[in-house]
Amino acid sequence: MPETAAGLKKTQAEKENLLVIEDLRGARTAFPLSLSQNEYLFALRGNEDFLGSPKSGAHYSSWNGLSTRTHKIFLAKEAMKDLSHWYEQIFRDSDGLDEEGFAEKQRFFNSNLIHFIAATDDNEDTVGHSQFVASYALLLARELGVEDQRYLVDLERGALLHDIGKIGIPESILRKKGPLTLIEREIIKDHPLLGYKLIEEFSFLERAAQVVLFHHEHFTGMGYPYGLAGEQIPLEARIFSIADTMDAITSDRPYRKGRSFEEARREVERFSGSQFDPQLVEVFLSIPQERWQKAKLDTLRTLRLPTIH
Repeated sequence: MPETAAGLKKTQAEKENLLVIEDLRGARTAFPLSLSQNEYLFALRGNEDFLGSPKSGAHYSSWNGLSTRTHKIFLAKEAMKDLSHWYEQIFRDSDGLDEEGFAEKQRFFNSNLIHFIAATDDNEDTVGHSQFVASYALLLARELGVEDQRYLVDLERGALLHDIGKIGIPESILRKKGPLTLIEREIIKDHPLLGYKLIEEFSFLERAAQVVLFHHEHFTGMGYPYGLAGEQIPLEARIFSIADTMDAITSDRPYRKGRSFEEARREVERFSGSQFDPQLVEVFLSIPQERWQKAKLDTLRTLRLPTIH
């Protein structure tokens, strides 16, 4: 795997591994958030809500001045630890389960990931989008002939968590109505790796983490964060990429109405071989429009948008 991504570096400081995000705005004070053993994400204190590199390896213990967004990263990491313990409890006595029984428990766990997503992102559009795109990804995977229930469960899990890294992106950028600046676009591109760093240490999310990390890679190698091409991109991420586009085009947004499934199909076909795996696009196009519509309606009927108090 590439050692670096846009805007991120590995470095050594005080004999500890530090994950550092480049200081794009010249802030001076940094606080570390623990991501894993001996690894920290430094969040800068200042008027702007953003992440950046510290000027030294000093460790600060005070939380005064931390932005809401930065605090969410810390809370998300702690919540992931709780989820991991709960997962272990659920599957502690699962050795005797058959494949379907194991998958059923996994699906039950996945359904509760929605609460985790809602707790880390109060935007209902994000929570709903994750559920729609998970449904579309599963439909495409099954049409490809994927029958491994554990693979399907992991694909769904990755789809639900794919944008978790956006909790580390400033609200001012995520909710900006006008065009993003070059620097803002580069900051947005950090979210796959930020999300990956949040969940990589948890073994039950190993395959899901591949979706989180690689879901913006393009088949020709022009995507991010690593510019992987072709089959270098994990299959689950290639499947997800098509499903993500399908929902992005057909869903309503504050600034536009969603377009038809037929328009989405044409758009995916247009970028076959460039953004998307052409073999997957061929299978995608073979699925009747009615089945995509049914998947959306079925998801709408069971849509879970938890209210976090």
